Amino acid sequence: MSVPQAEGPSALDRPACTPSAIRAVLALNATPAVLARYDQELDAAFEQARHDRDLTPLMQAVRRWWFEADVWRDPAAQHEFLARLDQYLTEGPPPEEDCMTREEIRARYGV
Repeated sequence: MSVPQAEGPSALDRPACTPSAIRAVLALNATPAVLARYDQELDAAFEQARHDRDLTPLMQAVRRWWFEADVWRDPAAQHEFLARLDQYLTEGPPPEEDCMTREEIRARYGV
């Protein structure tokens, strides 16, 4: 008889594109430094939106962090993301034809 192997953390459902849903994923999975950076950037975006009387900075911050939260919800995807980031830092960004356009991102992810 064999002992069942403990599984690593499994992927969570994709978070909603809201500040609270993003924070919940980050609080559960990300490092304290990442969570602190999210809180700081979100606070700054709120202040900028309040100052400018325009929600654009807030929406941009939420969308940017939604992608990061999406990566943190799945440990395997996070590992892939960090490896790709290291590759971009050492070799430069991928060729233009390998990049997704904003329209393709909207169509695929709805944001």
